[in-house]
Amino acid sequence: MTPTESTDPPELTQPVRRGAGPAPVWPADASLLAALAPWMARRRWYPLKGGSSPEPRDLTLIGDRELAPGVRDLLVAVPRAGAPSVLVHVPLVLETGEALARYRVDGEAPGGEGLTVTGPDGAETSLIDGPHHPAFWRAWAQAVLEAGTILDGTGARAIAQRAERLRVITGEQSNTSVVLPAPASDRDAGGPEDAATGGLIVKLLRVLAPGRNPDVEVSVALAGDGWDRVRTPVAWSTLTWADPLTGVETVADAAVACSFIPRADDGFELFCSLAADDDGPRGPIRTRTLALAADLGVTTAQMHHHLARALGVSEPPAAAELAQALRDRAAWALREVPTVADRLPGLDGAIERVLSRLAALERLAPATRIHGDYHLGQTLHEIVEPEAGEGRWFILDFEGEPLRPLAERRKPDQPLRDVAGMLRSFDYAAAVGGADDPGWLDAVRDAYRTAYTAYENCERTGGEASPGREEADARARGVLLTALELDKALYEAVYEARNRPDWIEIPLRGLRRILTAEAPA
Repeated sequence: MTPTESTDPPELTQPVRRGAGPAPVWPADASLLAALAPWMARRRWYPLKGGSSPEPRDLTLIGDRELAPGVRDLLVAVPRAGAPSVLVHVPLVLETGEALARYRVDGEAPGGEGLTVTGPDGAETSLIDGPHHPAFWRAWAQAVLEAGTILDGTGARAIAQRAERLRVITGEQSNTSVVLPAPASDRDAGGPEDAATGGLIVKLLRVLAPGRNPDVEVSVALAGDGWDRVRTPVAWSTLTWADPLTGVETVADAAVACSFIPRADDGFELFCSLAADDDGPRGPIRTRTLALAADLGVTTAQMHHHLARALGVSEPPAAAELAQALRDRAAWALREVPTVADRLPGLDGAIERVLSRLAALERLAPATRIHGDYHLGQTLHEIVEPEAGEGRWFILDFEGEPLRPLAERRKPDQPLRDVAGMLRSFDYAAAVGGADDPGWLDAVRDAYRTAYTAYENCERTGGEASPGREEADARARGVLLTALELDKALYEAVYEARNRPDWIEIPLRGLRRILTAEAPA
């Protein structure tokens, strides 16, 4: 990808705006890491939950790039016992001590905006978390233009010109996302590119690993294939560092900017509200709910079709091999959260029955790239004028499960893994929304699954499969889907135990449903 202009880009960065008095000074690296250690441990995006703050002496600064005066892009290695270090991405902007309060965000956990330290000159200094500060985004846009990792040079310049209007998203995220809205009018624009560009959202990736991040790779591939249900990427950046063990230069994706959908409902919030307001099987709310679920099923099948076309297909593993991998994952989950087996007698036997049926399948479907962490919170439903009917579904965030290694998340997999994830998400919506009718969840799951299967069958067979073949394929898909839904519910149990213990009953309910279905005759 090359910038839209071949000439050297104009300077986009500006000095960090400070009041009177002496300019703040960066603390020494050892002092900087000592301050960052407890601060990182309290952040929602910090990946190592459940333990104490890392010891500052154990942290290593393996990446440190000055993007502009007072703006540094840091990569901090956090050690893990018996595993490779986690690489945490922490951009910082240097400010005077009193500046920190200006960057606080309503609804964000205290301290998210940054921290204060005592500089080498004895003065109090603020270290502003980069995504919260306009100077970082101006410098980032400049770096993107210089590196050429862009689809649209206009978009990169628009980011710099509208950086003062940034809005940090405060919801639960494993990364940090910032909305950079389009100007209300040309008079409000920061420049011609700002005026010509729609709203943008930029995601700063917090945990880096060598190679392409699937959120960047897949979004670019889907947009390039012409699919209009994904936010179009306009720019992305990389970080380069020397591996501390080998000295080999290593590159990873670090942030990506995409088009922003200004009027849309979060998919999870939408289905929670529909569950709460359900008016029964024949009511208009239930009718709309099932129509939305069916449309999401079609959208999911379209996503898999475009992923296969854009990124190819590969031979699947043997069914027995996949069954063993899921068996290993189940054992890991039960070791992590032993109370699950205690609360669900017979779970071990049900797991083995499900996986034995999977292992006996003759062949699995071809493997493709998948979403990998597919749930309602990764979707948006476009809000349109009433006379235009229902809007479209958009799919977001292709990073995959945050607890899985990056290399694993980039591997082709069974598309039904995404279907299993969405079915589990409907379970969450029913629980959080408080669906009174026990039939609500089954109806929504059926509408979604039926629509997905119909579209997938049509794409796969062209509508010409024999009834006998269709029946056999349906049985095999049912076996695989049950196994993958079981795997997802066990993963959820681990996640909830670590992050939201009050929610663990939701995956337990899903496991009970599988237990009931798999009870010995």
